[in-house]
Amino acid sequence: MTGPTDVGATRRSVLVSLAVNCAETLALGAAALVTGSVALRAQTAANSADVAVGVFLIIGVLSSARPADETHPLGHGRERFFWSLFAALAIFVGGGGLALAEAIRSALDPPAIDDFRVAYVVLVSTIVLDTFALVIAVRPLRRVAAGRGISLRAYARRSTDPAAITVVVGGGCAVVGAVIAMAGLMLSETTGSSMPDTLASALIGVMLLAASVLLLRTNRDLLSGRGVPLSILREMCAIVAAQEGVVDVPDLFAVVVGPSTLIVNGDITLDDDLDVPAAERVIGGAAAALRARWPSIEYVYLTPVSGARPRRASNRPG
Repeated sequence: MTGPTDVGATRRSVLVSLAVNCAETLALGAAALVTGSVALRAQTAANSADVAVGVFLIIGVLSSARPADETHPLGHGRERFFWSLFAALAIFVGGGGLALAEAIRSALDPPAIDDFRVAYVVLVSTIVLDTFALVIAVRPLRRVAAGRGISLRAYARRSTDPAAITVVVGGGCAVVGAVIAMAGLMLSETTGSSMPDTLASALIGVMLLAASVLLLRTNRDLLSGRGVPLSILREMCAIVAAQEGVVDVPDLFAVVVGPSTLIVNGDITLDDDLDVPAAERVIGGAAAALRARWPSIEYVYLTPVSGARPRRASNRPG
């Protein structure tokens, strides 16, 4: 499990991406009207979806930062999962769905394409802007990954901050989509056929659908109470078991309760010779050791027991 990301950095990357997408949507929409390019219309649809994505993500980032209260004793962290799920749906419907619809309509009724230079200027501008926004979004993720000694890809796969990952995935799709649109336009200009432009629109749609499915699956896992990998759970057990006075760790589990936030719960068997103050010190030491290894652990609840207790859905590291 990776450490916590900077909330301010996530908010900044979302706002930069939102501003860039608003400007690009206007430019791409105007260029699509002037040129008649289906690929540009697909990119306009994708950027329009990205504007909605940015709105959903900023709502999620702000609402998830609220402190715990009586109605949400573990905080509002899962708000970010909820709004990130809407963001993934926006990419699926608004980006991939509309791009494929444009491709199908163009295949049935091929449009005439004009003013290629206008399209090229707009697409090059969007590539530059999207690359800038992507660098801003990737920077904090790369910093956290380096601090944990893992690759950026590994961090993205394990991360529990869907807002940051959605911005990166959306930004990457925007850059690749603009390159695909430009390639389609160049081939259409060279061949005099609108088919390459139509195929480019279809490719953009397929890419966005694949990205949205990935994000939907990630948010579903987080909303449903995703745990940590078994290797990490075993390491947690080893750290608790290594504390002086701990005889056994019959049960332990960790659940994601917010962006880069975990709750650890379980049973431990203590030495019979320990009195209550000593037992409390052992439990406090185990909690401190866990937080030192994984700063993302917010809550630790360890219950002294005499032996293993059954749990309906067992996730024991065995």
